[in-house]
Order: sequence, then structure tokens, then C-alpha cells
Amino acid sequence: MEKRHLYFYSDAQEWGGQEILAARIANILSKSGLYKVHFFFASFTFTEKLSHDVEKIHLPYHSQGPLPIIRDGLSSKAKIAKKIFKANNAGSPEFNQLIICPGNIERCTPAVRAAKSLGLSVISYYPMAYTQKESKAKFGVFRDFLALQIYPQISKWIVNTPYQEKLLRRFINKDTTVYQLPNPLTFKENSPSRPPQKIDNIATIGRLYFGQKGQEIIPELIKELSLKSVQFKVIGQGPDTEKFKDLVKQHNVQDHVEIIPWMSADQVHNLLRNNIDLLFIPSKFESGPIVLFEALQCGIPILAANENYIKDYQLPNWMLYEPGNVKEAADKAKAIVANWNTKEYESARNNLFKGKSAQEFSQRVLEIFRDL
Repeated sequence: MEKRHLYFYSDAQEWGGQEILAARIANILSKSGLYKVHFFFASFTFTEKLSHDVEKIHLPYHSQGPLPIIRDGLSSKAKIAKKIFKANNAGSPEFNQLIICPGNIERCTPAVRAAKSLGLSVISYYPMAYTQKESKAKFGVFRDFLALQIYPQISKWIVNTPYQEKLLRRFINKDTTVYQLPNPLTFKENSPSRPPQKIDNIATIGRLYFGQKGQEIIPELIKELSLKSVQFKVIGQGPDTEKFKDLVKQHNVQDHVEIIPWMSADQVHNLLRNNIDLLFIPSKFESGPIVLFEALQCGIPILAANENYIKDYQLPNWMLYEPGNVKEAADKAKAIVANWNTKEYESARNNLFKGKSAQEFSQRVLEIFRDL
């Protein structure tokens, strides 16, 4: 049987959760033997993470912020993308659709424009469907207006949670097809739950971007904890790295904070399993917090801001705090040892891990792409 051809596209310069999952999906499809997978990419990490069977096509540009719809739209990137697509037989029966992998609706603009000019249908895995206004981004209302021009150009969508589909449905035709592909578990095995004996070592993991991830609360939280022994590992980097360092100095908590630019999955696994008592998640919005599942796979408690996205996960109340309430966050953190409930913890793990094993994820990927 002749293999179908699939063409993926990511113009993100950075490497993060969205790019990791896009590469994983491409590898699953290639390994199945049903598809010949081609991947247009900007981040060179794709050359390491994509399997040898995937054709890797490097883009001579990358998405640029702020305002990528304008910056990328006014550049020559769409023309370059069109030229690259045509060189790879765009418009032929084998290349009549393009799967874009944007972190949000502003990304992949050159690909959308080039694909439409070539008559290709565009499938999006996925944009995070919060508006720029909702995420308190600069020029949010104007950026949302521009984004409304992009949504109608996407033929089908793949999102990772029911909540993301609900958000997305605000902007697309009611008849547009939306598939749900839950994020997979990161690690192969789940560690036994580990009731904490103390809360000395706390970690937070994610891009340092206050507008989404909310790490600006951490220096004040450390002071509120008033624990001399507490050590906070802040893992990640991003546009607010320097601002975060300044806040740490302003609150005079330098001795309690270690900033680690990034870690591999194996390093995160080792750290959470052996050296962390609590994972702190102050995010204001997420598409699906992979770090939540990573911590639960390692058997340690989390403490998360009880934002709308987190409510879908039905975590026990002792692992949640009112968003923005530093005192409650500190009180809940200090009470984790006393409030630990193994039955509730295991129940939450069992509910959250359903359908997210590597095998189940692979099966769902194949189901969706057979339908596409």
C-alpha cells in the first residue's frame, strides 16, 4: 500500500512543550508505516527529536514577536514559505494539506498565507485559544482583532483538552471539525506516591513569562513562607527572566532561589522524584499543564492556582489556592504535610492518567490522522 504524505510546519525559534508534542506526533505517524512525514521547522532541536524516517526541511526564518501577525505578515516570509512549499510539490495530490503547530493563533502566519495562496487546506495542532486580552498581553484588543482574520482560514483543529475546545469554539464556525488529543504522560512509569515529610524544596517549571505563568508571585511567597530552609528551583527561561531576577533581589530572597534555564525530561524526572517536596504551579492559563502530570507521575504533591483551566482536573482542595492570594498559597504550602491524603491523591492520579499512556496517545494520534 502506498504511503500517504503528511506535511508539518513549525516556525517557532524556541523549544517547548508544543514543539515536543509536535515532534512526538510526527514520529508516531512515521513509525506506523502508513505515512511519509515531512517537517518544515525553524528550531534546530527538531533535527535531534524527529526520527530519521521523517524528512526534515529547515526554514530560513522563524516567527518573531512581539506582534508576529504583523511582523511576520509584513515580511517576505510568506513568499519564502510559498517557494519552499512549491519546491516540495505543494498543490499535488500528495501535498494538498498542511499541518501547522502554533503555540497560539498568532504563530505560523506565513505558512497559513502561503498555503492558502497554493490552494492547500490548513489543519492546526493547536493554538492556545485564550485571547490576548484575556492573557493581559500588550495591545491585546488589537491583536485579537487580527487573530480573528486567521481562525476562518483553518479547515480543522486538533486541541488537547475539552476546555481548549470550548475556548476555540468562540471563534470558529459551529460546523468546523475539532479533534481532541489529550497530552500524553511524559514518563514511562509512575512512581509510588511519596507523602512529604517537610516542604524544604519547591520547584516551578515553565517559560518565564509573567502574563501566563505567574512566576512574579514567587519572591513574595518565599517571604510569606518565612522558612529559613526553603529552597525554590525556578526551571525555565523566557522574556521575563531579568524581571524575575530583579524581583528576587528586591525581596532579598537570593539565597532561597536557584534559576535553572532548562532541563531535559530525564533531568526533570530525576529532580522531581528525588529532590523536590512540592511542585508549585502559579499559571494563570494553560492549554494542558504537562508539569502537573509529571509531578503526579513522580508521586509528589502540587500546589496550583485554582484558575479555570485547572478546575477540569478536579484536584483535592489541599493542592489548590486562590489565584493571586500569596498568604493562602503560603499557608497551603506549609500545610501540605499535615493535609496529605493518600486516598485523595491516588484518586486524582487515576482520574487524570486515563487515556494518557504512551500507547493510548499513539492510538489516538493514528485515529485522528486516519480521519483527516
